[in-house]
Amino acid sequence: MLFLISYKFSNPEAQEKGAKMLTEWYDKGGPQNRPEGYEVKSWIFLPQHGNGYSVVDADSLETIWKQWSTWRELLEFTV
Repeated sequence: MLFLISYKFSNPEAQEKGAKMLTEWYDKGGPQNRPEGYEVKSWIFLPQHGNGYSVVDADSLETIWKQWSTWRELLEFTV
């Protein structure tokens, strides 16, 4: 199923912490470590505003949560 996910950092401090987490994630393999059943079709991130959108093909909301759960304290999500 295709899902549209929108996300926005909750404040500037969360955005700064998220940038560090994203760098670490990429350094550890990033996209290769996504859960099975989760494929990003397109995405856009607007760093100056701290928000973005992703279109993902995922087999369940649980799979989406596996990908995004580490960000839950930093971002506001809408699926």
